[in-house]
Amino acid sequence: MKSVTRKDIAREAGVSETIVSYVINDNRYVDAEKKKRVLAAVEKLGYRPSPIARALKGKTSNHVLFIADDMMSEYFGIIIGEMEKRLSGKGYMISLSADKGDPSFVKKVLDWNFDGVIVGSRTMDQRSIQTLISSSIPTVLLAINEYPVFEGRYGVIYTGLKGGAIDAVSAMKKIGRTKIVYIDSLSEKYVLPTDYRYQGYCQVVQEPLVISGVPTQEALEIKVRDLYRKEHFDGILARTDSVALYAIRALKDLGVKVPDDVSVVGFNNSKMCEYTSPTLSSVRIRQDLIAESALNLMLELRNEGDVQVLRSELKTELIKRESL
Repeated sequence: MKSVTRKDIAREAGVSETIVSYVINDNRYVDAEKKKRVLAAVEKLGYRPSPIARALKGKTSNHVLFIADDMMSEYFGIIIGEMEKRLSGKGYMISLSADKGDPSFVKKVLDWNFDGVIVGSRTMDQRSIQTLISSSIPTVLLAINEYPVFEGRYGVIYTGLKGGAIDAVSAMKKIGRTKIVYIDSLSEKYVLPTDYRYQGYCQVVQEPLVISGVPTQEALEIKVRDLYRKEHFDGILARTDSVALYAIRALKDLGVKVPDDVSVVGFNNSKMCEYTSPTLSSVRIRQDLIAESALNLMLELRNEGDVQVLRSELKTELIKRESL
């Protein structure tokens, strides 16, 4: 069953969502007739304010939820660690959860008394994100994909993924690489045209070569070897550092040398990059600034404001090592 939102109440009562918020929160004067229509719509549609809406009016929970794709990822672990450093001594708790990909997961999120939600999942569907925003939970999106403009007030952090991919591919082209492959994360799903890393790659490469829709490491290595035998590519941009290392391993099985024959660049600049042979070039994403921006945006979203979409723009850095 679809949850009733403040937008539904506004439509039924013939008023704006702002008026609905004023009536439900009881924090601004509203014309008696409009207030009567809003309360009647609430009763008719069975609207139930989310716990977070009640919490923001009074006592807060000091609890933030971070939704990610990979619970074991070093990348997300660093962001949460940076957030905890900034919240040290303030009594806050941060929980990490993977997107379950079904409406019941979003309902459970709404039933908890979270002070805010950060969405760092590229697989979370747009309807679920819209539900979070419409619930009045301060919601911040990490712009992994090119999102549409959602209805309501929320924050977006552009982490520089598209620019990072452009920098990496351009660096390979600068040293003479002409046939560069994009390798997506391990997943049964194919890379989306809205993915910012992929968009950056396509902006520089005229004839894209892509490996995606591969769920396991073994299957990925087979795909890399098969494509090399067919195309003899000389560059790889991998969506993550771990995928880059799987590709290097597959090339070594063919006797292909990195970087003599093929240049390889990953994403995330994880610790493993410095301890591989060859050491791995990677696009560094500023997790420290992501953490800071997310907390600042959530704080700003707790206050009334005219700006619907709050934005934070960050840049990446290409860390050059032996594989480039």
